[in-house]
Parts: sequence; structure tokens; C-alpha cells
Amino acid sequence: MRITGLALATLAALATFTSPAAADAFSGQISVRDEVHIAPDGTVTLSGTYRCSGASPDRAVFLTSSLEQNGRQIGFGSTDAVCDGGEHPWSSSGPVEPLGGDLGFREGPARVQARLMTLENSGWLPLPRGLAGHEEGVALVDHRS
Repeated sequence: MRITGLALATLAALATFTSPAAADAFSGQISVRDEVHIAPDGTVTLSGTYRCSGASPDRAVFLTSSLEQNGRQIGFGSTDAVCDGGEHPWSSSGPVEPLGGDLGFREGPARVQARLMTLENSGWLPLPRGLAGHEEGVALVDHRS
């Protein structure tokens, strides 16, 4: 009986945390800086600005980003977004040579994708839902020797 009660309480908390807001109530836009640098230590930082409003206070909004070049893509962790209508900077960093393996990112044209996301209740598990996105061509500048 305790397990059932705990399971129901957990599901109720998930449903509350991920309650959907009306899609037309949310507005958001994202920009991406047009030049991305790979630092000498192999760390790449993607950045830009975002603005959003109308997000439900009951659910988190976060920004995810990825870098793509010549069919190779690497994603970077998410950043919490503040949806107060103001413009905010964002940045995401990570290695282009994770665990010592070269993923093949080199100086030249690349693409960055940035998205504002949330989690919505879809039954048992919350699923990610895109709220706004932007994809842009960038110049990848490599400072590794």
C-alpha cells in the first residue's frame, strides 16, 4: 500500500511540474553569434541571446544547442532560461575531442542549432517539447595548434 501511495504522489508531482501551457501563450526567439571559436584546449563555446515570455511558472524552460559540420554533430548541455520578456545572453561549452577522440571539427563553415525546450507530461514520462528554435550558419575558428 505504501508503494502505491508513493507512486501516486510521484505521478501527481510530475503532472503538476510538467503541466502544459497553451502553445499560443508562449513566445520566444533565439540568436546565435556568427563566429564560434575552438580554444587551444579543444573547448568550443556556442553563444548568443534569447528572449521569451509567457512560459508557465509550473514548468522549466531550458536552452539546448548543438554544433554541426560535415555531417558530424555534437550537442551541449542545457541552460535554464528566464522567460521574463527581457533579452538574455546564453552560452554552452564543451570539448570537441571528448575522451581524447577527435570528432573532426575544423576551421571553416559550420551550423549551430539553438532551441528553447520544456518537458511536458505525456503519461508516465515527461517528454521534451520545442518551444522556439533557430539554426544559423557560422564560421568555426580553430585555435588549436
